[in-house]
Amino acid sequence: ITELLGYLFADLASGVYHWAIDNYGKASSPVFRPQIEAFQGRHKSSWKITRREFSNNLHSLGRVITFVAVPIDVLVNDPVVHAFFGMSCGCIMFSQQFHAWAHGTKSRLPRLAVALHDAGVLIPCLDHANHHRQPYNSNYCIVSGVWNRFCKN
Repeated sequence: ITELLGYLFADLASGVYHWAIDNYGKASSPVFRPQIEAFQGRHKSSWKITRREFSNNLHSLGRVITFVAVPIDVLVNDPVVHAFFGMSCGCIMFSQQFHAWAHGTKSRLPRLAVALHDAGVLIPCLDHANHHRQPYNSNYCIVSGVWNRFCKN
């Protein structure tokens, strides 16, 4: 159950972050500017994320996850906490790749990604496509999309 909660937390966290960047991010922000440009730019050119290499989708999140995961690993000696944060950090780390797969077509996706979409483990392409329709104010969660029905603008 701990891992399931970590997975659900990662989906919610991805949605809250995506919502904040889309609605409150400004291109003049010195810290978040590249992320704001990337997230908001996808509304016009949603296919671009499918052209990026796997490592390009993950490297920036890898740095952030490292700064969260290492202190928890060093300071906490509780397997339940490790299970929760391990699953959360893993899903958040890979969320941009899950996002890229949500922009793909079944014929071009890895079989595993298609199976995970079909099983509802990863956000289905059609569900995420609704985020890319004006006014771009729904379906922000990019891990499983489970929270999208509750998180509306």
